[in-house]
Amino acid sequence: MKISTDLTEKISTVIRGKVSIVARGLMISVFLMLVIGSLSATATEVEIDNLEPELGQLVIITAPYDLSEGEVIVNEENFPFRADEEGAVALLPISYWWNPGNYTLTIVDSQGRTWTKEELKVQQADFAESYLTVDEDQEEKVRPTDPEKQKRQQREQELVAEARAESAEERLWSSAFIWPLEGRITTDFGATRYHNEELANRHNGIDIAAPVGTSVVASNNGEVTLANDLLATGKTIIIDHGWNVFSSYLHLSKLKVEVGEKVEQGQVIGLVGETGFATGPHLHWSLSYNRIFLDPRDFVDLSEFN
Repeated sequence: MKISTDLTEKISTVIRGKVSIVARGLMISVFLMLVIGSLSATATEVEIDNLEPELGQLVIITAPYDLSEGEVIVNEENFPFRADEEGAVALLPISYWWNPGNYTLTIVDSQGRTWTKEELKVQQADFAESYLTVDEDQEEKVRPTDPEKQKRQQREQELVAEARAESAEERLWSSAFIWPLEGRITTDFGATRYHNEELANRHNGIDIAAPVGTSVVASNNGEVTLANDLLATGKTIIIDHGWNVFSSYLHLSKLKVEVGEKVEQGQVIGLVGETGFATGPHLHWSLSYNRIFLDPRDFVDLSEFN
């Protein structure tokens, strides 16, 4: 039986078309496998040092350089990745004002594409309670009723805000932070403060008791952005450490640095005092990231940067 030339060509065309469709299907399958494999690989390269942090703790996230302009999104807040020596790093501050519970942690790149999502289980912290008996003169320093003092307080709050408004783009420290002095801790980070039995605030740092005149050192390298005598916090120093990380030193008896001065870790910057709102000689030491106060111990334990 003879088959016409036209019919033969039609059959060949159909076969080639089917082969072409199969080939394209295989190519698409291989492409999707490569894409999915690539996404899985990049997701596994992201490391989150703590998925069950307590309120007030700092979480460190490391990732490939590809994410150096990406960000972390938690609780409707965005925190940037930054290029570092071995890839990208993001600091995630768990504010002590958040509610304990489960949060979705989303990591996106500079194009807004999601790399990975994780469940962040924020734990309640065992914060202490601090009770102070305060006389009228001391109370006037933190909640002034005098109009002139109220104006001064407003100006000083603006000074403090300005001191933390801008930060060096580069990381100014190369190792973990250190304690600014040795002494007895009288009020720990996060303590609920009561003045004369009335709720006042939450303690945003650590109070370290020491004799007046004891040397206070910079907890890490940085640049002084505030060195002034303020109504509530007395002689106060704020240091910018880059990446929006700031340390603060309150109630000093003497300032040994000036605004704009570059300081090195361990350098004496002031002396312990009891200026401002203080019921005895001590240093109030605090650390913040993106204007969120965190437990200073987490910065002392920054092994990722040693």
